[in-house]
Amino acid sequence: MIETLSDLYINFFGASVAVAPEFLLLSILAAWIIYRLRRQTNGFWTWLLPKEIYTHESHWLDLKLFAIGRLAAFSGFFGRISLLTVSAYGSSQIFSDGLLGSNPPSPIVLALILWIVSDCAAYWIHRIHHSQRVLWSLHAVHHSAQVMSPFTAYRQHPLGYLITVPLHSVLIGVAQGLLIGPLAPETAIAQIAGVNAFIVLANIAMANFHHSHIWISFGPLLERIIISPAQHQIHHSDQSAHYNKNYGQTLALWDWMFGTLFVIRRKEQLSFGLGDMETKKMGDHRLVATLLYPFRSQFRRFGKSGSTPE
Repeated sequence: MIETLSDLYINFFGASVAVAPEFLLLSILAAWIIYRLRRQTNGFWTWLLPKEIYTHESHWLDLKLFAIGRLAAFSGFFGRISLLTVSAYGSSQIFSDGLLGSNPPSPIVLALILWIVSDCAAYWIHRIHHSQRVLWSLHAVHHSAQVMSPFTAYRQHPLGYLITVPLHSVLIGVAQGLLIGPLAPETAIAQIAGVNAFIVLANIAMANFHHSHIWISFGPLLERIIISPAQHQIHHSDQSAHYNKNYGQTLALWDWMFGTLFVIRRKEQLSFGLGDMETKKMGDHRLVATLLYPFRSQFRRFGKSGSTPE
């Protein structure tokens, strides 16, 4: 029983979850530094945890979908590391010559290469979710958030995980296999899993600010390389000028290369969500209505043509 509770806690708040207590504490520390530098006049906790955000119905739905997603992961409904590792190991056996030839990189360089590949795959999977009708109906649940908190990152439809997680895992697994194939035979599954852990930790670095009300911009030069929290908030904006921008997970390079980058020149006044009409269609942040939305959406659009809105 104790072991089960421990496993459940790790699944909800372990090191791979951005809202783990240790990451939240680091985020609070960073927020306090920003608070002091900006010379805010209201109290720190009032500034950090605005009542209008953390009592909003949208935030409560974030928490419910977070719980559902973590319980689904705990039950084994979907798994990322295992599928990724098996894909990597299998492809490394098939493509034994690999792309790295006879000059294998150091483990650190290998981890960096795999992280870059992973981030590129995440960009394209995210972009496809905005352009493909069925996938958008699932991803719209995430974009329906009208307020932003760290838990908004987990505002995902459970069926979305069933598509995104296996697709991303297989793509990265094959890439890993292609790279790891020519390395020494002692490169085992455990080592591949270790590289995966590096990727997860790298993506968590600024995650809690990406979904928040705190504006953090890195400036127009750095924001062509790394996605800032402000750029991701732009991605969630309900203003037409911000549609189809900043799909990147960590690196802005892909948005820059493929024409979807929004470079910030000044602080933007943002509001989030899909608009009042679409929010009502989704059930005004009610859990059951939100979970049923993709099915009702596809039923309404069945047999019709046209592009999916942002």
